[in-house]
Amino acid sequence: MSDALKAGDKDNGKSRVARYAVLIVKLSISAGLIYFLISKVGGRTIINHITRLNPLIFITACAAYLFMIWLSSVRWTLLIPRKMETGRLFSIYMIGSFFNTYMPGIIGGDAVKAYYLSKELKSSSSRPDKFSDHTLSISIASVFMDRYIGFTAILFISMAAFPLAFAYLEGTPVRWLMPIVLAVFTVGSIVVFKFRLGERFKFLFKVYEYFRLYSKKRDVLLKAFIYSLVLQGLNIVVVYFLSVGLSLGISFFHIVVFLPIIILISFIPVSISGIGLREGAFVILLGTAGVSPERSVALSLVWFLSYVTASLVGLFEYLRLKPVLDGKVE
Repeated sequence: MSDALKAGDKDNGKSRVARYAVLIVKLSISAGLIYFLISKVGGRTIINHITRLNPLIFITACAAYLFMIWLSSVRWTLLIPRKMETGRLFSIYMIGSFFNTYMPGIIGGDAVKAYYLSKELKSSSSRPDKFSDHTLSISIASVFMDRYIGFTAILFISMAAFPLAFAYLEGTPVRWLMPIVLAVFTVGSIVVFKFRLGERFKFLFKVYEYFRLYSKKRDVLLKAFIYSLVLQGLNIVVVYFLSVGLSLGISFFHIVVFLPIIILISFIPVSISGIGLREGAFVILLGTAGVSPERSVALSLVWFLSYVTASLVGLFEYLRLKPVLDGKVE
């Protein structure tokens, strides 16, 4: 028994070291990219552009982010096979957003959401159902589905705008990114939903059972997809108004064409919260529309700072609800 415990501790130690090694690499990439961009365009120039932004526009962007989290929570209610209060899911979503933003690579926001949703499902169960003993599996599956549908909407908008963006992307390193992402996403979806790898394990069996249940609820999936399209549309509107506030002189059309591509680039898991990748994508893509690098970086940072600021609400929700969600308070 002691040998088994020692082996387990050794494996956990190796896993912890690997996790921190990945975190250090991501931090290094983000720091390197940001340093490179700032050294090229000048930090003082970027700050000067940011400080010219009307504070009311920034506050509005923060409020819009909170509204988008609320809509995301409404979408999430559709993907949980038990009636849940939107307000409680909003709190859990905000907690996940806080962890994603302020502790990336250490504690994943999606893991936090799944953990607390599982606790909520257990505590809210008035009568047993087929998911009662597998709340963690269902919680993880619902978080995955929420992310999957959101990503599908981004990819859909990106591919719809791709023919319009193609001419602008000539000579850039991202011209063929959209078709490549689409191909990888399609193959990954087939592997996950068709081949059902690892289904013999009890935990994954319940996850796949969840997928099988929702594959028959096409009306629910369609509603969730429409919510995702609305959310991405709001994202585009927010970034456009921030660009107006920074006097970028760029059209709404350019934001519609470029922002979904920028979001997809920021999802590439080689940096912390997309920092560095997102700013570089703004510089490259908006540069094709004649926007200077310093203004592009300023827009990227202001947009990032708006949801960093709004995500602080998640800290208050965490401090307020943690005792309740952990079962320490009736």
